Amino acid sequence: MQHREIWNEVDEWGEWMVEFIPCKKGSDFSEELFYELTKRWNKKMDDEGFNVLMAVRLEPDSANSDYDFLWQQELWTKDRNQFWTEWKEIHESEWNEENSSIIVLDINNIIDYKAHLRGDVKFHDPLHYQQDFRFCNYKEGFGDSDLLAFEKVFNEEIDKANLEGPALSAFLQPLSDHVKSDFDLIWHNCYRDLNQKNLSSKILDTGLNEFMTTESVSHTGTRLRLMDI
Repeated sequence: MQHREIWNEVDEWGEWMVEFIPCKKGSDFSEELFYELTKRWNKKMDDEGFNVLMAVRLEPDSANSDYDFLWQQELWTKDRNQFWTEWKEIHESEWNEENSSIIVLDINNIIDYKAHLRGDVKFHDPLHYQQDFRFCNYKEGFGDSDLLAFEKVFNEEIDKANLEGPALSAFLQPLSDHVKSDFDLIWHNCYRDLNQKNLSSKILDTGLNEFMTTESVSHTGTRLRLMDI
């Protein structure tokens, strides 16, 4: 993969990746049945020794024809291929037979990234938060140096406005060719609540519009799993 100034060469958290699996609700879906499903899934991850570091349910804030929600999960990069090989060969058929009436995972259209964290990870509700993706392309004559200059201005504006800003911010680097891999930049932000998201987004969008075209998708996140590492 091409090296760019916006990618971190060393990650203090280790070599990990994040993927987003489109999900459709099955005919028997209910929040209660989904909760029981996540308990079974977590037990299976532990029993099989799968090091899925974190999992999150991301529900889109506006109607989305591609999925009802995204299943986000994070793994050590070295473990990811082995996880999916074992899952497909040993577990997938039985799991789908037992659970496809609740949710259907579209594992043929997984969106995968290396997340390059920006700045500090701040405290936010460990179970619920607001999240967005900005899919960006540079306008003619602009590039990564303009982005990094704006990132500094954005953080200064957040401080001036006495906002908390993003609790977590990352530039996402695609790991494969998929429907969201052809943008110049995917800027991913998580916020403690909707108010912080809306106020910060006004500053972010005003600045980005000077040198980028963007499209945004927002979600409400609910944590399903978090391993101690």
